[in-house]
Amino acid sequence: MRPEKPSLRQRWFGAKLAELRLRAGLTSLALAAEKCGRSTGSLSRIENGIVGIPPRDVPPILDAYGVTDLGIREKLMAVATEVQQERRGWWVEHSDALSPSYVDLIRLEATATEIWTYEMHLMPGLLQTEAYARAFVSALGELGSVPRLDEFITVRMNRKAIISRDEPVILRAVISEAALRQPIGGPEIFRDQLQHLREYTTRPNVTLQVLPFLDRPNPGLFGAFSVLRLPSLDVAHVETMNTDAYIEDEHSVDQYLRAFERLTALALSPAESDSFLREIAVTL
Repeated sequence: MRPEKPSLRQRWFGAKLAELRLRAGLTSLALAAEKCGRSTGSLSRIENGIVGIPPRDVPPILDAYGVTDLGIREKLMAVATEVQQERRGWWVEHSDALSPSYVDLIRLEATATEIWTYEMHLMPGLLQTEAYARAFVSALGELGSVPRLDEFITVRMNRKAIISRDEPVILRAVISEAALRQPIGGPEIFRDQLQHLREYTTRPNVTLQVLPFLDRPNPGLFGAFSVLRLPSLDVAHVETMNTDAYIEDEHSVDQYLRAFERLTALALSPAESDSFLREIAVTL
């Protein structure tokens, strides 16, 4: 198994500590390390996101930097705790078969309290059947983007556990009508996929809305995206053919949140969406 790459939160934590150090006027890393009671090399590795630290080691660093804001202190403690938890997830045994950016997505999903997702051409990954997932992921396999198809599908199915765990994630999904007009996998597989969607929406933590074709511009035209809402921070996620992009700064994430709220306002209600899915299924 290859060494695990630093997670998004680990990198965020390091960058935030570096920002706080500079804000405290400690431009010398050696001087900052001395004030923190750490070696220069240790502090450098933390700031560069190479290593994480136990939550108990966070307060002394913040004290050395004169950080008294309770909000900042609590947020950094929360992120440090989450970084520790990331190394014990089920995905660790699959990490050698997945890209680091995809592992980041799984880590974030595992600790998210809410996930808001908009899909333009496909079913949301967390709501796919195995047959549907295999049908479209096989196309990426042909391009070499998914070298171990069976393991990738297993991981995709395992991700769905966050919806039915003891404290399930709240999933809000908006699907463009375009995704429902492409019967990927053929009529039988697609019909089962539509029924799968309808079954999941009976769960109190899952809301699904269909965005019908519109005659006016809307935020959905820019493409699919998700926002993962975590106890410590919110992260926007955009998936491409062979990697995953993450947006972390608060202003940009807020734009995605507002875009999603706009899409839910334009979309059919959950009840109307269920009828829409049923009508499409009978035409297959």
